[in-house]
This record gives sequence, C-alpha cells and structure tokens, in this order.
Amino acid sequence: MANISDIAKQAGVSKSTVSRVLNGHKHVSKEKRRIILDVMERLEYSPNGNAINLSRGETNTIGVLVPRVGHPFFHQLIEGIGQVCMERNHTLLVIQTEHDSSKEEASMQYLRDKRIDGLIIGAISQPQLLKTMRTLGPVVACEDHQGIVPSLSFNHEKAITMLLQHVEERGAKTVGLCLGNPDSGVGRVRREAFDQYLKTSTLRHGIQWYADRCYSFEDGQALASQLLTIDLPDAIIVGNDEVAAGLIHQFRKDGIRVPKDIAITGFDDRPIARALGLTTIRQPVVGLGRLAAKQLLDQKELDNQKKIILEMELMIRRST
Repeated sequence: MANISDIAKQAGVSKSTVSRVLNGHKHVSKEKRRIILDVMERLEYSPNGNAINLSRGETNTIGVLVPRVGHPFFHQLIEGIGQVCMERNHTLLVIQTEHDSSKEEASMQYLRDKRIDGLIIGAISQPQLLKTMRTLGPVVACEDHQGIVPSLSFNHEKAITMLLQHVEERGAKTVGLCLGNPDSGVGRVRREAFDQYLKTSTLRHGIQWYADRCYSFEDGQALASQLLTIDLPDAIIVGNDEVAAGLIHQFRKDGIRVPKDIAITGFDDRPIARALGLTTIRQPVVGLGRLAAKQLLDQKELDNQKKIILEMELMIRRST
C-alpha cells in the first residue's frame, strides 16, 4: 500500500508538500498539486482521515459520558447533542459507564489520546475526576459541579421544592423519596433540596420511605412491593417517570388507589407520564443537549466558572 513517502518520491516533491495537499493548504502551486493528485490516483492512495485530523489538531468528534444510554433522560440528551453534531459535520462518540467508576476513569483516555475534541458529561459519580479531565481537553457538564468545569443544568432544587409544596398543599403529612444515582450531581442536589424543605415543613419523612438506584419500570414495581410491607407514606417523590409508572402499575395490581392511598410524582414528563396522568416535572432535555454541544463546539477557551441554570415546569395531573 502506497504511503506519503512513495507519493513524494514519484511526484518529485517533499513529504511536507504532499502533506499540505492532503490538508488542503493553499500554499502549493497548481502544477505541483496536479502532479501529486495524479500520482495519488495512479497509486490508488487513500488518505488516513484520522491521521489528517490529528495533524490538524482536531478529530471532528466529541464524546458524551452517560451512565445508561437507555435511560429516558440520557436518551434525550444524546438526541440533542447528536442533532448539533449532524449540523456541524461532527461525529458523536457515546461512552456508557453503567455507574462503574473504572469506566469513568477510563473515559479520560479519549481526551488524553486526542481521539475526541471535547467531552460532554451527562452524569458522573466521581466529580473529582473533572479536575483532571479539564487539563486534558474541553469539558462541559450537564449537571452543576460548582465551578470545576463549565456547566448547564436544570434547577433541580426548585423542582423538588415545587413537588413537595404541591403534595403538601394536597394534604400529604408523610412523604417518601426515590432517587436514581445518589452520588451523581443531580442526585445530591435533589436529596439536599428534599432535606432542606423538610426542615421548615410539617411533612414527615422516615428512612423506610427512602430508596435509590431506581432507574426502570421494573425498579418501580419492586419498590411498590417493598413499600407494601410497611405503612405507606401519603406521597412519594420519584426521580423519573419510568420508575413512577412501575409504582403506579404495581400498586393498581395490588388494589392500592393512586392518589387516594398514595400520591405519586415523577420527573421528565415522558409520554408515559401523560398516558398515566402522572404529576411530574417537565424539563427540555433535548434542548439541554443542544446547548451543551454548542457551548463545547463554539468556545475554544471554556470558562470553568460559567454556569447556566435552566428552569423546569410542574405538570399537575391526576396521580396527586
């Protein structure tokens, strides 16, 4: 297989001249360019796109780090990022960690090896890694990491407050909480907002009404069965609509009335929430992904202190 040296030798030019032609540089005469292209065609030379991009200092590829591709939130986030990548002729590399700390650490190699031009953090359970990541290349987070890297995030504190105020106004005296990953930035903010609200509220919460690492419809079903072994709280705040749907489905099978016996709220406003009449929080996740991708691609020098907070909307339906 022909290489640059072969082309340079047969064209009677230097390797650097061949390289300039491959990289589209203007400072090559028309005659030399024609000769080099003729030799490339005769030798059936196919340039290595990765090598060309690396010589330019870019790959036209960005990465996104997410725990689970199938999770509704991250699925929409990837969709938004992917839309911008298509518009900008970039490739999107999706890195799924499954909440595995070793996979989070391994993801840094993509930045270190310059296989991607930058990385978007959908969620990470080890925020201390961000300090190293930012030294390896551009990084933007889709959750608040307090100035370590630029971030775009939803106002989860306000959203949890709205949900708690709503169930309290509807007469709840006791309340449960169900989170996804309690170690993620979003998980920590939601738990802190929940605990803070209870300090000045008449609502009571017991550890028996707390659950975490719940992500799917099946997780919701399992949690419902677990709650049926104890006294139910008047309401439960759930971290995503899929889990809330599993709770509602299992409770109905077991004769528990929603919201009369227990009020349930979700998060995300997925189609299943509208189908079940689930009170939830609407957040424009696709828009978040688009903003994150644009911020990463449009700014050569990212401001680590930059923080964009997006608002969410309470959707009140019959589950409360």
